Amino acid sequence: MSSRRASVALAFAAALGSTAAVGLTGCTAESAPPAETQEVSPQQTEAVEFAPATGTEVATDEYTFRLPDGWGFPDGAPDGFDPTTFAADLQDDDDYPDNVNILVSPGGEVTSDQVEQSGIDELEDAGATDVQTLDRVTAAGSESAHLTATVSTGEVPYVIDQYYLVDAGQTYIVTFSSSVDVPQEDRDALAMSVLATWQWV
Repeated sequence: MSSRRASVALAFAAALGSTAAVGLTGCTAESAPPAETQEVSPQQTEAVEFAPATGTEVATDEYTFRLPDGWGFPDGAPDGFDPTTFAADLQDDDDYPDNVNILVSPGGEVTSDQVEQSGIDELEDAGATDVQTLDRVTAAGSESAHLTATVSTGEVPYVIDQYYLVDAGQTYIVTFSSSVDVPQEDRDALAMSVLATWQWV
């Protein structure tokens, strides 16, 4: 498997490693076998209204962004994540706390075409359902693919929305995980409110 192919597989596999409590656990690239690529036309979605997030600022040597109000680093966050790579809605009182995590692609830059061509097969092979490629978005100065899927591998099913931000030849995979009853429009608005504040250092 090529490094770029492996990085795509890792991103998809990692998105499905989420625990029912708060989010992702690790997964290796080898856990997702190669799949035949196919041409996929992104599903058109209506533009959503949103305001940039105004909550806690997250800052690293590579990027900064703001969380929605009421979000932060939770107790019991998955191993391998810290306050710069994982946050959850600390006021969420349903069975699945909505959250966001950031992973660095191990293969460097992954293009939107690569994501859209292999994403559906990779996610379905890993057990996801209702996998869709949605309209690309512009975030952090670059165009990003947008995949969504339902994950039912744990005790509580949830929905993921995954974006791919690129800077200096490196892709950062940003995954928002939400309760299954949150409408796509609301998920898009929340994700875009965060991505609108993303800046490279």
